[in-house]
Amino acid sequence: MASSILPESNTALTYTQPSSQPHLTHAPLAPPKPNELIVKIKAAAINPVDIQLWGNPVVGWLAGKEEKGIGRDYSGEVIAIGEELEKSGKWKVGDEVYGLCNRATGEGTFAQYLNVQPGEPIAKKPSSLSHHEAAAVPLVVLTAFACLDWLPSESQSPNSKRRVIVSGASGGVGGWCVQLAKKLYNCHVIGICSGRNAEFVKGLGADEVIDYSKQDVAKTLLDGRPGGKKYDLYIDCVGGVEMFNHWYDLLHSSGAYITIVGDKTSRTSMGGPATYFTYPSQIIRHIRGYLFGPRYANVLLYQKSELLEQVTQLAEKKDVEVVVQDVVKGVLSEDGYREAWEKVKDYMVEGRVRGKIVVDIA
Repeated sequence: MASSILPESNTALTYTQPSSQPHLTHAPLAPPKPNELIVKIKAAAINPVDIQLWGNPVVGWLAGKEEKGIGRDYSGEVIAIGEELEKSGKWKVGDEVYGLCNRATGEGTFAQYLNVQPGEPIAKKPSSLSHHEAAAVPLVVLTAFACLDWLPSESQSPNSKRRVIVSGASGGVGGWCVQLAKKLYNCHVIGICSGRNAEFVKGLGADEVIDYSKQDVAKTLLDGRPGGKKYDLYIDCVGGVEMFNHWYDLLHSSGAYITIVGDKTSRTSMGGPATYFTYPSQIIRHIRGYLFGPRYANVLLYQKSELLEQVTQLAEKKDVEVVVQDVVKGVLSEDGYREAWEKVKDYMVEGRVRGKIVVDIA
């Protein structure tokens, strides 16, 4: 095993029962297993899913009274490499990395150290990004890739770019959907956001912006079809069912309506494919779309390190922008963690975040 001197313990912000007040725990830090890395975390990020898991009774039932970690994204430095992984030569102690710890229970990234398990997305941190910026990337960009994978191979309107609508374009996932649709897929992008974020979304690359607070979104989209051409992809990062009244008018039969939220609108309840059970109309929509089009799907992120490596290349060329609205400090401080947790929690519950909220661990 290659390592620097490992500390004896690991401090983390954890909780036991759903919605209980998180607290600091101090547990022994085990050496890495043969195919694991240990990363000293410098920064982590908060996502709506962290709040949803924290308040989820099913997670509480599955994990019982065991401590449950908070946080999925991280950026930090490799301090130990398992024996088998060391033989590959891919990693060395001191490498700066960023990645995703996608576990519903167990460890989280609001911690000093993380055992990175096999199969979890991880890549070298772009030198052009700070640890705070890098920690803001993994979950949202891997989700954006999953959304854009539903783009048809070519536009169904002859001699035209593929046309993509992004609802919630100023948020974490939405902002990356805008950027990747432009930089990697050469699409014409329409972003939906509030007026105060219009210039921000244009700066990310959107060709058009619709202010949902002042414009009738459906009418604006329908009136904005050049020559009556339909759209190729609608990405929903907000939730709700309003647009389904216009589904066939907006989208090509080979197009797709992709959501990361589902029909729900609450920010504190779980989204993603799990909502097929709580909103069964989505199942009918999915089957009908598969048979007749346009397609419909509620998607989860891709857990692929190679996608993070692709983002690293884009970041090094300064082809993408990482937006951090706020960096919250004190989350592992004995006298400051309660206030820090309340601050990050409120950001997620209230919404209206531009980009990401990051937690300073260092």
